[in-house]
Amino acid sequence: NGCVELRQSRHIEQALCLELAVAGYEAALEVRTREAYPEDWAMTQMNLAIAYSFRIRGEKAANLETAIERYEAALEVRTREAYPEDWAKTQMNLATAYEDRIRGEKADNVETAIEHYEAALEVYTKVAFPEDWAMTQMNLANAYLNRIRGEKAANVKTAIEHFEAALEVRTREAYPEDWATTQMNLAIAYRNRICGEKAANVKTAIEHYEAALEVYTRAAY
Repeated sequence: NGCVELRQSRHIEQALCLELAVAGYEAALEVRTREAYPEDWAMTQMNLAIAYSFRIRGEKAANLETAIERYEAALEVRTREAYPEDWAKTQMNLATAYEDRIRGEKADNVETAIEHYEAALEVYTKVAFPEDWAMTQMNLANAYLNRIRGEKAANVKTAIEHFEAALEVRTREAYPEDWATTQMNLAIAYRNRICGEKAANVKTAIEHYEAALEVYTRAAY
């Protein structure tokens, strides 16, 4: 009972913090207008979007719609030409919001998420932003695994390609946890793979699971 009460207390505290954040950001927009302070206005729109994405109170679907609206508002100032890094970050957040979106057709939402992830990669190149590039590759891979449109076999193949791309940066030496997570996701992708021999796909999946266990040890995790 004590553990349950503690979790409930933390949940209430988190909900209150998010409500205070939303109220604070909305109050700030009364001063930080787009005309007077365009950069601050866009940053506040971003922060509001993030707060609505995690908001506990209110209807989840409505909160996500508001988050999307705020991200899109931020892009009115955070253009690719003027603020390429901020533009790419906003594209990433929009992609995540569309993946989580409840309203609209699921297939449409996944397609829109993929478009935003691919847009982010126009700025997040492997050379300039290796960590962001790898994270976007991971997100794209997961989006393709969840994709409804297109051929299932082709979607899984594309997902595997993006996971393998992420491993070019997420090496075991440099990012052991991320490397292990990617190995896990690759294993799942190979389990779902349609192309190739079933036995070979299962064997490859097992190899990736076993690779992940090199980092995910019982003692450490």
